[in-house]
Amino acid sequence: MRVKLLAFLLFTVFVSFNSKKEGDPFRMPAEWEPHEAVWVGVFYGDGRNRVTATLIKSLYKYVPVKLSYDEENRKHQYNIFLHSQQVDTTKLQWVKDSVAFNWVRDPGPVFLVNSKGEQKVADFGWNDYGDPIIYKRNATRWDSVIGRTDRRLAKVLGLPVVSTPVVAEGGSLETNGAGVLMSIEETALQRNPGRSLQEIEKEYLRVTGCKKMIWLKRMTLHDKNVSGLLTENWKSAGANGHIDEVARFVGPNTILLAKIDVADKKRNPISKIDDGILEECFETLKKATDVNGKPFKIIRMPYPDLNVHSMSFIMDAEIRQNFEGAVVKLKDGDTLNFAPAVSYMNFMVTNGVVLIPKYWQQGVPLAEKAKDDKVKQIFQQLYPDRKIIQINPYYINIAGGGIHCATLQQPRRKKAV
Repeated sequence: MRVKLLAFLLFTVFVSFNSKKEGDPFRMPAEWEPHEAVWVGVFYGDGRNRVTATLIKSLYKYVPVKLSYDEENRKHQYNIFLHSQQVDTTKLQWVKDSVAFNWVRDPGPVFLVNSKGEQKVADFGWNDYGDPIIYKRNATRWDSVIGRTDRRLAKVLGLPVVSTPVVAEGGSLETNGAGVLMSIEETALQRNPGRSLQEIEKEYLRVTGCKKMIWLKRMTLHDKNVSGLLTENWKSAGANGHIDEVARFVGPNTILLAKIDVADKKRNPISKIDDGILEECFETLKKATDVNGKPFKIIRMPYPDLNVHSMSFIMDAEIRQNFEGAVVKLKDGDTLNFAPAVSYMNFMVTNGVVLIPKYWQQGVPLAEKAKDDKVKQIFQQLYPDRKIIQINPYYINIAGGGIHCATLQQPRRKKAV
């Protein structure tokens, strides 16, 4: 009896020692795991507000919706607008903050969870999508206020913070929830001048609790910010190299990757270059494996035709002022083509529902409707137990982001027993 008791005590001490030694590690969960709430960014401007109102209407019956606000009057006016859009505003939770940043995912909290359901917030460095580096300007006080959004909301939620000076935005990080993190090498290096990729990777993995990194080599030209024109007479608006524009995990071992249609790349200089970049990504992902050495299933997704969805401007003094230094090479009377951040990859998965982009409307070629239909079919196969809701995000695409950028999932916390 004493031998059994001694063995039990020794086992208990061993388990206790190893538990303390290894702890209960925190990890960045996959997007399809259960959510406690979804934060939605507030925009200003009628077209953009209609998109966010549609996002909110599509979400709040499935998951609580939270919105941040900086001024009572703006909150009041936006509630009036939402009510006019048949949104039950009594279902919404408003949180006072120093700034109501529309792309809530990027400076917002990157949530971490452990096996007990406890949570932390990963706080990355922030430099406004690398704009001070690109446009050679000093960071402003406003940049600093936006960059501390994750810490302020962590305080509101009563969550501890794990910080790093290494810069990353929420839309630049993608995880399968099982130890693999995916990002774009060019983006990470651009955001962190003077740091090596090895140093950046070490911090990305440390802060997120992931074990393995997949680096896609180059950002797409369509999502690249430059001080001048991208190519020929084209300019775009984007997040400057975010992974959620091109490649996404949709399961522990399944990745969606954008693919440009043959006809589109023949008629568009950006798409021609991006086709090569995306095929490089495909080669990288075909060789990638999960933490157990298992290869990923890769599904190719359509890409909206930039020839259809771009906006053309005839250069004059007013247009020149709006685009500033980007058009210095163009003369009055020249055409400037502007490509919004259209992408089927910028979708959002939450409890019981998946919000995906659609782009066809009257006057748009039927080839784009076929893409909408194909994308919906793929998502229905991927998530048969969730409702697939198509939303036209074009008005927020013009501002440089999409559905995923304007939303942020907060994982569900387990209640203490």
